[in-house]
Amino acid sequence: MTDSANADPGPEHRRVLLMLVGMSVLSHSALVGCRIAVTLGGIDLGASAFTIGLLMAFFGLLPMVLSVPAGRLVDRIGTRKPMFWGLAVLAVAILAPALSWEVGSLFLASTATGLGFMGVNVAIQKLGGELGGPAARATNFGMLAVGFSVSSFIGPLLVGPIIDFAGFRAAFFALLLLPLGTAWWLSKVKFEERPRLAGGSRQSAGEQSVFDLLRDPALRKVYLSVGVISAAWDVHQFVVPIYGSAIGMSASAIGILLASYSAATFVIRVAVPWLARRVPEWPMILASHVVGGIIYLLYPLTESLPLMMMLSFVLGMGLGVSQPIVLALLHRLAPPDRTGEAVGLRMVLVNGTQTLLPGAFGAIGGVFGVATLFWGMALLLGGSLFYVARGTDRRGPM
Repeated sequence: MTDSANADPGPEHRRVLLMLVGMSVLSHSALVGCRIAVTLGGIDLGASAFTIGLLMAFFGLLPMVLSVPAGRLVDRIGTRKPMFWGLAVLAVAILAPALSWEVGSLFLASTATGLGFMGVNVAIQKLGGELGGPAARATNFGMLAVGFSVSSFIGPLLVGPIIDFAGFRAAFFALLLLPLGTAWWLSKVKFEERPRLAGGSRQSAGEQSVFDLLRDPALRKVYLSVGVISAAWDVHQFVVPIYGSAIGMSASAIGILLASYSAATFVIRVAVPWLARRVPEWPMILASHVVGGIIYLLYPLTESLPLMMMLSFVLGMGLGVSQPIVLALLHRLAPPDRTGEAVGLRMVLVNGTQTLLPGAFGAIGGVFGVATLFWGMALLLGGSLFYVARGTDRRGPM
């Protein structure tokens, strides 16, 4: 059993956790909604497919570069100020297209939205690792992950109808309410942060390299899993529509496949606190690799919608469990004064796959066929499973 088996969160813990989940839902809904509005807005303005691809890539560009420095800043000064700064940048980003409807404003929106959400997200994840101590981490990150699943639905549901009935500017003005509401909420609540660590740890932090984190065998395996599972997640979102179109599926059928995956991630994340009390972290991470590898091997062998829905659902269950478990592990394994930096490095890997993979996999699929992408991902999951499992027992690397 894990440490979280003994967790007994009190009223204050639950209050602050619900606050973090609520703020995460609002800020992530703004990000998701802005992505959709920017994509459709680019089409409305006559942008080319290449330009729209750049608009999507720019959401992850700055987080890919700046997440580690952002994590160090949070470690140094705490979480409240970076959250306010991130929300301010997010508000400006969303306001730009509402005031000036042109492609340049969409580029500003995509770039600054990614930057603003990064500041909020790093701070929330650091707080999630500290709130209630080590015993509560799996519960905290499970709840935050459920919040992300909820906001993935809220963003599209908010933006789509407003665009249809009131236009793009109105949609961006509506999205603006989300970071403003989050900032107002943040100003009204108080929460206790872990005090700065005294002495040499803080003084030497600036001299430490992010590569120091990768010298730890356990952290190295965690980050490898982060990169591979993030790639597996992005490949599904990117390649399934291509594969569905290639075998003659309608847009509605493809949407059902993606919805099956999203529903599964929600279900498994609701179950994470229960699972964490019964199964150690490392077996769950290894299971993510196993499930992902098997599903990616099978996917291009079928053209049946019901069977593909089942495969998507199982894949969502397998990959969806990894995020809260990885975050809990990072906070347990990283040096106590560098948890924000450790979270930032994870975000670098996640945003790197979101920024770089679509173009690379699109080129590979165009030459070798879509099935190659599924089987290549299965091979990558299998190879990484071999590395992560080697020398790892139920508690972690030996």
